[in-house]
Amino acid sequence: MFDPPSRLKLAALTGVSVFALAFAPAVHAETANTQAPKAKAKPSADDAVSEVVITGQRLSTANSIQDQKKATGVVNVISADDLGKLPDANVADALARIPGVNVVVNQETGEGEYVSIRGLASTYNAYSINGVRVALTDASSRKMSMTVLPPNGLKAISVNKTLTPDLDGDAIGGSVNFVTPTAFDFRKPTLRVFASYGLNDRAQKQDEPAGSGQIQIDGARKFGDGRFGLFGSVYYGKSHYTNEESENDGEWEPYRWRKDSIEPIDSRSMYLPGIDLDFRRGEQERFGGNFSADYQIDQHNFYVRGQYAKLNRTGTNDYTDFRSRPTKRLTQVNLEDTTLLQPEQMITGRDAVKGNIYGYTVGQIVDTDKDGLITDADRKSGNSYWSLFGRSGVWNPKAFQFARTHESQDQESSLYTINAGGQSRFERLTLDYDLSYSYGEKGTPLYYGIGYNCDKCSTDPMFNSTGILWSSADPRFPLAQLPAYAANVDHRDDLLPFDGASMNKDKQSDARTALKFDARYEMDGLIDYVKGGFKYLKSEREYDSTPIWEGDLSGTPLNGKSLAASGLVERQVDGFFKNRYYYGSILSRERVITAVNAARAANPVSYSTADLSKDDKKGSETIYAGYALAHVRSGNLEVVGGARVEHTKVETTAWITDATTSGFGKTNRDYTNFLPSITAVYRQGETLVYRGAIWTSFSRPEYSNISRGESVTRDPATKEIIAISRGNPDLKPGESVNFDLSAEWYPDRSSVVSVGVFHKKIKNFIFTNGRSVNAPTKEGTITITQPQNGEDATLTGVELNLIKSFEGLSAPFDGFGVEANVTSQTSEAETGLDYRRGHPITFLQAPDLIYNTSLTYQKYGIEAKLSYQYQGAYIEDTRDNAVDKWVQPNKSLDLHTRYNIRQGLTVDFDVQNILDGHRYYTTKGKNPTYQKDYMEPGRNFILRVAYSY
Repeated sequence: MFDPPSRLKLAALTGVSVFALAFAPAVHAETANTQAPKAKAKPSADDAVSEVVITGQRLSTANSIQDQKKATGVVNVISADDLGKLPDANVADALARIPGVNVVVNQETGEGEYVSIRGLASTYNAYSINGVRVALTDASSRKMSMTVLPPNGLKAISVNKTLTPDLDGDAIGGSVNFVTPTAFDFRKPTLRVFASYGLNDRAQKQDEPAGSGQIQIDGARKFGDGRFGLFGSVYYGKSHYTNEESENDGEWEPYRWRKDSIEPIDSRSMYLPGIDLDFRRGEQERFGGNFSADYQIDQHNFYVRGQYAKLNRTGTNDYTDFRSRPTKRLTQVNLEDTTLLQPEQMITGRDAVKGNIYGYTVGQIVDTDKDGLITDADRKSGNSYWSLFGRSGVWNPKAFQFARTHESQDQESSLYTINAGGQSRFERLTLDYDLSYSYGEKGTPLYYGIGYNCDKCSTDPMFNSTGILWSSADPRFPLAQLPAYAANVDHRDDLLPFDGASMNKDKQSDARTALKFDARYEMDGLIDYVKGGFKYLKSEREYDSTPIWEGDLSGTPLNGKSLAASGLVERQVDGFFKNRYYYGSILSRERVITAVNAARAANPVSYSTADLSKDDKKGSETIYAGYALAHVRSGNLEVVGGARVEHTKVETTAWITDATTSGFGKTNRDYTNFLPSITAVYRQGETLVYRGAIWTSFSRPEYSNISRGESVTRDPATKEIIAISRGNPDLKPGESVNFDLSAEWYPDRSSVVSVGVFHKKIKNFIFTNGRSVNAPTKEGTITITQPQNGEDATLTGVELNLIKSFEGLSAPFDGFGVEANVTSQTSEAETGLDYRRGHPITFLQAPDLIYNTSLTYQKYGIEAKLSYQYQGAYIEDTRDNAVDKWVQPNKSLDLHTRYNIRQGLTVDFDVQNILDGHRYYTTKGKNPTYQKDYMEPGRNFILRVAYSY
């Protein structure tokens, strides 16, 4: 594939793209390679032309380092071969290896889905493919879901942590650009084939499909005296997943009664209402590819590039529900009274009809039936876990429920981009132009849910005689403490009557059209060049949610039957979470679908226009941007200074219901952001680089957050409202002033040591605050959320990075190398909420510590990388009573190995999650005692083969 070493000079080596040098399979054993590129070493007295051969993972590392070294701002690069050497399911997991980047996990599959840069949530980043702002498959958000993209088929991924005026300014965190290959990244016609097969041990242990496989073929060729080039790549893959989760069912509650969701509570003493045990299993199918057609002549380069990615997920979630149930309580006349004794202490007698008679006065307890006595008949308000509805109440659950629910978790996502453009050079003037279209789509083709719940048999004394207390010897796995007569409820499907069933679908899309034009003019003297340009982008988004059916099983053979008699049970699962729980019944997906379709046919449901439309949204966002900058060079000093202006116009349409009318209504909003910046780079010789930047950026509100619409979430089985999400048309964009300073030392081509500090001062940051309100539902509350602007936040951090190979040392150390990076940061954010004032939080999704460390080896045709990754705790979102939802530290140990069989043929063996730990662990508050979600996906073992011709 490459020219012989005698024809390779160092200048040519550094000029070749990362892809041509790095993504080619590392098939060259160091001792026998006659075609690998060589970087010249300093001639010795004995051999004036001796050279050091750089191959394999060292070569890919060297080229990534060179890209970072040559950059103006703070940039990290993952070459395509680096991606192949990380045992990651998709690009989100791969990006988490970069300093200061952490991953947000998909709770259903255990794969990384979103990335956070320097502690800024995914919505604060800009995402591009070949410089084109990519459409978002989640049309309500500005986060890019990366589950649709595999970690191969790319040339490189670059992460810009500082911005110059020629980059889009809506990236407080940073920008991520995925680059696909072209034929000009290859020296010769090339054909490559990659194939892999893997196993998930958790799926295997649970007797579920456990295999995965993928094949990719790509090729490149130049025609017409090397002026025209074609590159194409296609891939297909299928994988299976099984994961197990324990999940808090209902927020942890304080021992003493709480009046509402905004009062302070004692977070040191809280009680667990219940847990769900989730057993998820599914299959993911990925396919797609990319192409590039390029034409290059003396003064002009033209290109057409395209990319397509498709993800089909077919999954199910069976979850059991153990939970104390809110029950009717006596209500205090004065809710603030703390002097009342507990009801058990106040019983003075018993009435055959009205139950217990209490010694409270009608001035202390609300006399609901107006008979002058306080009896059990007065327990008709205040659905609660506490002994009294009022300040004298303490935790005292009186009943519990057990339920089983089965739901499908299918998803179809697709993303494609196409862009055409080029570059034209006219002496000192260079013009770059690009016209692009990108479309993303995500949806649930059909959702099926069915539930069986003991709440339907509320007269059974088993469920009405006790609440549930929990033992938490290991807080990740709370154990229900039930009396003997109820201890085996999880074995008793005969106790579970039908509770509800439903069917629906949804679809969301984002279509983006963009035009970009840049002009650069070379100057003489102190100003090296000036540059300016403009950009137009229009995003058209749409979300459609369609209820299809909900109801009961009347008119079907399953009507009136318990779960045990329904025939829906597929099998029993034991050994859940390594034998910590007996799980019990899981349902058959096919039988559930058949049952729901039969019930729908027997009991058709029609929906009003309001029912069909109330969750639908659509709208557009139009952006006009322009910039100007000057590049100044004086000796070893480079300075880029300038400004960017972006004007945003947003129009949304959503279903609005008020006191007098309902129907679709529009919301219009526009704003302008002025973004000055200055970046300086000083290069001291060939080995030292100093960088500094002061730059401004902003973040537009989430698309769904600025509509006037309202979305309602219902229980999948019962269809009761459990949550309401409201938009906020008055949201302002978040704005940030950013400071960066770094020093980098490059002792040799494949090594770097760097230290950087950064500081961000943010105002009007956006967060979603939830509050629970009392409601006559099974849970007794409904959670209402609405986004709003915080007041201000600061984020300060230090990044350290080390990459060093030990080539040149005596054996056996010459084969080893180390890679390590660490980011330590502190943050503080003032929400502006009255009940939180004076008690700032850490910034959302900003862990205090992130680090990666790897031990590498390359010799005798063997390559290996053992990698350990740590991501510290952070707030995922704000919650009731100022006790927020925290993500606990995440740790992962992974192994990549490769053997170079011969030139052009390699075999890899990888292990993901060697320690078999969690991928998602959240708690109520920072203390790990109060579990919210704990999910383990198991280990993955992957075998890959690559052939290049």
